[in-house]
Amino acid sequence: MTRAERHALCFLAGLAVLGAGVRAWRSAATARPVPAASERALASQLAAVDSAVLAEREARARQEERRAEKARVKEARERARELAATARVSVAPSAAPSAPMGPIDVDRASATELEALPRIGPTLAQRIVADRDALGAFGSLDGLQRVKGGGPALAARLAPLVTFSGTPRPVRAVQSPARGPPSSGVRARRRPAAP
Repeated sequence: MTRAERHALCFLAGLAVLGAGVRAWRSAATARPVPAASERALASQLAAVDSAVLAEREARARQEERRAEKARVKEARERARELAATARVSVAPSAAPSAPMGPIDVDRASATELEALPRIGPTLAQRIVADRDALGAFGSLDGLQRVKGGGPALAARLAPLVTFSGTPRPVRAVQSPARGPPSSGVRARRRPAAP
């Protein structure tokens, strides 16, 4: 390399260093601090973006929960159908509900036993048991008719299927609360007024 080439190369290197220094000085001079208002605006924008992302995540989580709940409900329904299908007993359409083997003692029978009788459903069976517990044994078909829903037609239908082992309470033994205590039957005499 000749001396002139070395001078030209040094000149170009110095020029490059000088250009880099000028650029650094200009960028430092033009760099201004960010005002506080801009920082607040940037922070509010970041918060809005974060809240939108969070809301989207929560919506997705709720949607996943709904899907899981629907799947659980569907699975429970399918299990119930399977159990019902396996537990279903095939009964001929002409077969009538079986009658009790012997007469049922209405004064001692449970509600479930009473439901086996014709024309007595769960509600009437509960009424019969509640009446018997509150007022005592029926004693006869006439006593059974005091239950709401049990009239002469039901008594006639049940006559060959039921029996009564209890002794009914006397009608006077049950006292209405509106009447008050029983009187002794003796009335007090009025004393004549003094003249």
